[in-house]
Amino acid sequence: MTTSQPDKLEIGELRFPEPDPRLKKWSFGNLLAFTGPGMILASVTIGNGEVFSASRGGAVFGVTILWTFVLCAIMKAAIVYSGARYITLTGEHPFQRWAQIIPGPRNWLALSLGVLAVICFPSWAVAFLQGLGQWSNWTFGTDVDPRLWGVAWGLVAFATVFLGSFKIVENFQTAVVGLMILFAFVALFVSNPPWVDAFAGLIPNIPSSYPDWVQADFPEVASRPIPLEIIAYLGALGGGTYDYIGYVGTLRAKKWGMLGVPNHAELEEKLGRLDTHQAQIPLATDEENVSNGHAWLRAAKLDVLASFVSVAILAITFVILGDVILGTAGVQDVPNNDNILTNQAQFFAVISPVLVYFYQLAIWAAFFGSLQALSVIYPYTVREAFAPSFRSLHNPSNWKKLRIWVNVYTFGGAVFLLFTGVSYTTVISFAGVLGGVLSLGIWGFAQLWTEHKVLPAPFRMHKWLQIVVLLSSIFLTVAGLLALVQFFMDFFG
Repeated sequence: MTTSQPDKLEIGELRFPEPDPRLKKWSFGNLLAFTGPGMILASVTIGNGEVFSASRGGAVFGVTILWTFVLCAIMKAAIVYSGARYITLTGEHPFQRWAQIIPGPRNWLALSLGVLAVICFPSWAVAFLQGLGQWSNWTFGTDVDPRLWGVAWGLVAFATVFLGSFKIVENFQTAVVGLMILFAFVALFVSNPPWVDAFAGLIPNIPSSYPDWVQADFPEVASRPIPLEIIAYLGALGGGTYDYIGYVGTLRAKKWGMLGVPNHAELEEKLGRLDTHQAQIPLATDEENVSNGHAWLRAAKLDVLASFVSVAILAITFVILGDVILGTAGVQDVPNNDNILTNQAQFFAVISPVLVYFYQLAIWAAFFGSLQALSVIYPYTVREAFAPSFRSLHNPSNWKKLRIWVNVYTFGGAVFLLFTGVSYTTVISFAGVLGGVLSLGIWGFAQLWTEHKVLPAPFRMHKWLQIVVLLSSIFLTVAGLLALVQFFMDFFG
């Protein structure tokens, strides 16, 4: 019988631990208290997403595309939160449940998204190595092959795999994000941008062509299809499934909601054998348990909110600064493969030449911090994507080996790409379109289906959030397919 299956597994009705009292009300202090993994997630993308892509977008198209960055941050936050809320409510990663409820061969969707994510690992990592290589020559006044600098920084970041405390990385990334926001805000107000035009940029408007100066001075930029150029920015903004699969997994360390029950490992094993084709996850639906569950969801909501608000603020400020200082009314220069981050120093030189040194420090923190953060998140991504098919990955005794091998692959693949001469814009476009747009749209569809199938009604997303996730999934899937086709036509053409 469908109602007896949970009893056969001796699960019974699942009840949440008593929530942290700070989750009973919203405040800025509570926002900081429940922020950690989200800051690691934000810092993974700062260098390639906000510092480079947003600045380039502002320089090339001006504030007319500001709306795309805001919209993208909202869409990605909604889909990522759908995964964070599921693991908080159930104690299992959504990829685990997909094996049961997604039609077709067992685990095919989790495996497919996992493979796409793993393919993107070296592409995202090599972009940071390229950025750090250029930064080193610029900062130290050397003329060394930047690839050698990149390898050196990669080795240092790889050493962080052996850090014993997750909290060390959390605190470092939180400081990185805060530092970048502070610098960007000061530079924004000192540069006195055209605020009316900036607000007008929040109204959807797609550029029909590149500015004349871009076509004349940067033909390699102007040769890219406009949809591909803009969607590549959005793919880099805030990361992609290669980050988000792992981010949801890192919430295990926070022990929020059902993740904090004393017998969590045993519960997760039993849930893995629960056939949700026949029965929902047996969360108790009395008023007290529903209230406790929604209180715990505030922790996940606060973490995702802090992450994507940080990303959105940085993106908006760097788009505006890119427009004012690098764009049509400025010096008319575009961040590109050979000049990833030095142009942006002018953002802070408008305040004082001395602040260029602080910018250099912040950029190192952004790029190296991102490299360090992905060494934390990517092993979680592999475990959560592949553990439903390979149960040994759930074994805690294999965790250290998994972390080492994932990072050997990531950094080894990045070094290989580094010496092939692949361009910076090519690798971030590929990883961004594939993992930051297309596969994220697919995730959103799967998450809506998962909630409908397995969660009792009181724990499902509100209708408005379901609508946001649905519309976001449609947009990201269609945009990802369009951009991927254009990427390969542009790459091989």
